[in-house]
Amino acid sequence: MKIYISNLIVSFNKSWIFLSRFLPLGEVRWGFFFFFLFFISCEVYETPGTYSFAVTAKYPANINNGEIIKNTEILIRNIQTGREFTQTTNENGTATFNVRGGNYDIVISFSEKHEIEIEEYPTVKTLLFNGSLTGQVILEDGNQFELDTEYSILNEGFVIKELYTSGSRTQEGKAYGAAKFVEIYNNSDEVLYSDGLCFGVVHSTTTYRPTPWVDENGDLLPRIPLWSFVAIVPGSGEEYPIQPGESFVIALSGLNHRDDPNGNPNSIDLSIAAWEFYVEDGKYIDVPAVPNILMQRITKGSAMVFDVRGQVCILFRLPSVDLQAVFTNTDNFRVQPGGTFNCFMVPRGWVIDGVENARLDDRGVFKRLPNSIDIGFIQHRGSFEKVSIKRKVKEVIKGRTVYQDTNNSTNDFLTNQEPTPGVIATN
Repeated sequence: MKIYISNLIVSFNKSWIFLSRFLPLGEVRWGFFFFFLFFISCEVYETPGTYSFAVTAKYPANINNGEIIKNTEILIRNIQTGREFTQTTNENGTATFNVRGGNYDIVISFSEKHEIEIEEYPTVKTLLFNGSLTGQVILEDGNQFELDTEYSILNEGFVIKELYTSGSRTQEGKAYGAAKFVEIYNNSDEVLYSDGLCFGVVHSTTTYRPTPWVDENGDLLPRIPLWSFVAIVPGSGEEYPIQPGESFVIALSGLNHRDDPNGNPNSIDLSIAAWEFYVEDGKYIDVPAVPNILMQRITKGSAMVFDVRGQVCILFRLPSVDLQAVFTNTDNFRVQPGGTFNCFMVPRGWVIDGVENARLDDRGVFKRLPNSIDIGFIQHRGSFEKVSIKRKVKEVIKGRTVYQDTNNSTNDFLTNQEPTPGVIATN
């Protein structure tokens, strides 16, 4: 920079001496004054410095004895600018970054095959490892970060394909929330049976505040609290097959909401739904053409809770076909800390898929799901704007769509989409 300025001064002086022969003295003085200001501004300007820091990643304690993770990519994201950078861990499990100062999220996500025990039987499974550190301040050299990971068994089966909770407005501008739905997709290459599949909404929906469901260290509990209702696909085990690349819709109300006199022309057609979240003597009418899914009440309410501002939810299976035994077992329930809701507690091992559809709020987002289920979150615009979140297409194999599923809804989902229940995307 100084060499550049010196050359500039020499060139400027030669030109100015020549021009000064033809300019009045006053203009010459003003010219030197402005050049002096330019020179001072150049002299004090310095390119912002960069800082070096290192991140060491480790396996969970029960995988590879918690050793370091080698030859694996770590991503960092500048919270202010959104810029992302990646580095690969070396033989010591460490990745080194050189970046401008700021606040950074640090994330690792990868899959590997490992032998684990399931119900005391050793088996080889593909495991998805996730870990994150959020809001790390980088304003000096030499920071050392340790990145711990959690794992889940990679799900290549059922996934939540689309979630529509925002609702719409009528032609008169009134709120209309009867046409909400969830669509579940067979993301595998084999027939799966939806019999016994469960869907639930996570307590609480005020994701701009910390959740009360934490232990004494402030960590999320090992069980996930559900409230409202748990919806359960009926069947004895092989009554409701879902072919590879096919889906089924569960609707709050299975009307063709666009055409029905009781509906809303600005809404959508849900007469294609496989199931309906019908609650006896509830808020919505029973549509005879759409079968009713089993609804297990957890807390008071006249309908399944679907918050128009965003809804965290999970897909899971119960450990037993004896529903009465599961839902009468008091060990499966817990009262909200500091509150009154008696929630149904789902162990993480039961969960097949989950999406952290957090409420849109400028106060931020506090997680409801552990990283092993969803390391990120996805949001949509405000209430009654007729927008859904949809899973991204990863690839199409011989005409069968494979949706992206990395247990990171930030990367796996598209937001503010036109709801299209039953439509399988190809790109």
